[in-house]
Amino acid sequence: MNNPDFLTIINKFFVNAGRYFVAVASILTILAAGFLIFVGVWEFANGIPKILNSLFTHEEHRVGLSAHFISAIDLFMLAVVMFVMGIGLFELFVDKEHTILYPHWLKMNDLDDLKEKLIAATVMVIVITFLEHIVMWENPLETLYFGGAIAIVIAAITFFSKLVVGSESHKMKDEGTKQ
Repeated sequence: MNNPDFLTIINKFFVNAGRYFVAVASILTILAAGFLIFVGVWEFANGIPKILNSLFTHEEHRVGLSAHFISAIDLFMLAVVMFVMGIGLFELFVDKEHTILYPHWLKMNDLDDLKEKLIAATVMVIVITFLEHIVMWENPLETLYFGGAIAIVIAAITFFSKLVVGSESHKMKDEGTKQ
């Protein structure tokens, strides 16, 4: 197979060029994560005067303060999700020679590893969003519906993770140990 045909050459070109497109997506995703961290810090810093004010005036607005800081935590978690996504895309598609040493919890060998990390982080973001909603607790029936909807979403994500992601990664790992 010394003479590849024209379509093979075109395909090889697009695969190599695709790395650069994914690199742009990866870098922009990491920058967006940094921006979200900045917004979370801003949100957190804006809550400090409210804490000091509530300490000296003894007002009962602690629920609003809790929601304020949970909102900042939600932004931080969303930033972590985007950071992991950006690093994962870079690691899987751009850094073919694995020139960067990643911590063990950030190493991704294939798309299934990236999916597993994203699913876990997404569930955490959903849980924090529910926590933010429950702290505000205005309408108990609405909160019950919201919690039920979140439980269904988490159950669906868990089912998807076990059925699709888990079975594929176990299949690949089992094939790797047989060889």
